[in-house]
Amino acid sequence: MTDLTTAVNLILAKRDDYDTAQEYYEGAVEEVFASTSVRRALKKTGDHFRLNFAATPVNAVNNRLEIASVSAISEEAGSYLDRAWASNELQLEIAQVHKNALIYGDAYLVLERTENGFQAYYNNPKSVTVLYDEENPRLKRCAAKIWAVAVESTDKPRYKTRVNLYYADRIEKYISRAERLPMRPRDVDFEPYVDQYTDSDGVMRNPLGFIPVYHFRTEHPEGKPEHLLAYGAQDMINKLAITQMAANDFHGFPQRFVLAEAASTEAADFDEDSEDRPSRANNPGEELWYQNVKEVGQFKAADPRTFLEPLKAYIRALATITETPVHYFEPTGNVPSGEALRVAEAPLVKKVRTRQLSFGATWREVFSGILAIGGFKEDVQVHWKAVETFDTKESWEIAYKKIQTGLPFAQTMLEQGYDAALVEMWDAERKAAQEASQRASQGSTQQETTPVQPADTAALDDGSGDGMAKAA
Repeated sequence: MTDLTTAVNLILAKRDDYDTAQEYYEGAVEEVFASTSVRRALKKTGDHFRLNFAATPVNAVNNRLEIASVSAISEEAGSYLDRAWASNELQLEIAQVHKNALIYGDAYLVLERTENGFQAYYNNPKSVTVLYDEENPRLKRCAAKIWAVAVESTDKPRYKTRVNLYYADRIEKYISRAERLPMRPRDVDFEPYVDQYTDSDGVMRNPLGFIPVYHFRTEHPEGKPEHLLAYGAQDMINKLAITQMAANDFHGFPQRFVLAEAASTEAADFDEDSEDRPSRANNPGEELWYQNVKEVGQFKAADPRTFLEPLKAYIRALATITETPVHYFEPTGNVPSGEALRVAEAPLVKKVRTRQLSFGATWREVFSGILAIGGFKEDVQVHWKAVETFDTKESWEIAYKKIQTGLPFAQTMLEQGYDAALVEMWDAERKAAQEASQRASQGSTQQETTPVQPADTAALDDGSGDGMAKAA
């Protein structure tokens, strides 16, 4: 297959998986029923009661993925990055890229040259993909983007599918021949899309000289939703919650029964609207009499512990398989602290650092591309904020001991989670203060140890020849 059909079929094939990942994150997934009769019964009472815990593994990682700063080699390039950061609201795009990359497993950022420089914007993986070289899976061969466009119509709105293929040297544009694409599109289902920027074959030169589509993924070679392993446990939790809510009606309004006397059919003749039917209300001070009734009673509703105990087990199972600390799911106030907190969060910290490596490599490509648009050809460094939980008494005691044993001050402050630029300024001020203190100390010591020199005898001589005597 050509790159056109390969890319389009790949995008269409992954959409169902992306839709599933989004539904589990948003808590909109349907309950799984083993019995059709139970499904019909719950539809009468409502099946929309859900406790969405599948979003927690995503949010736990996303809340710790924060870029502190981006630095370039030269000062001029660094200033250009600072201006680009402020003018394009890259912080908002970064947050959107990280969150959606964790939800879907993949996310894309597209760079575009503009009159004022460039524009960077997030793209949903349901409409964008990147094809990699078969021999070198890290080398991008091309990228593709598809979307629906309205076409002129006299009777009703009509839409066709547009496709752009991005290569390092060119951009190819296509449009579908029909409104609906077949199950497996082929090249014959598309035709070149010609506009003012392309030639007659729908091809235009790529002014950037590189593929301006960047692929963020949680794993290599293919990304996976951060909460993928939570799907099964979330289904179990949904079933328990929905079933308990259905059973909860019977706690407030229990089912009652009346047993008739033997050989009596009067009780069977009662219907819902009969005036002869005995009242079921039991008001204070009132006695109820039933004719031809042997016994009355009510059915016992399901014990809530039948649902709550398995619910706790499934929540803990979800926390274990997603490597998310249990206290993220049970905020009871008994949150561990100190060393216990670091041990509990160790798997999460390791997972976040893995995401930093993957996302950070792509962000370096993005910012290098931004510098290339500005005319700079140099590498950049992405600095992340600290992953671990800080600002505890134990952490500062450890930090103090690190400095006392000779660990650099700047490194210790970076580990404490402070911004790299701020730490650099503090370190420079600290070193300047130490040098000034050393100079002052050396000057004081030198003044104390320097012997007093004899006075200049020539200066004391008043011309009378008694200068030496006066000095003496």
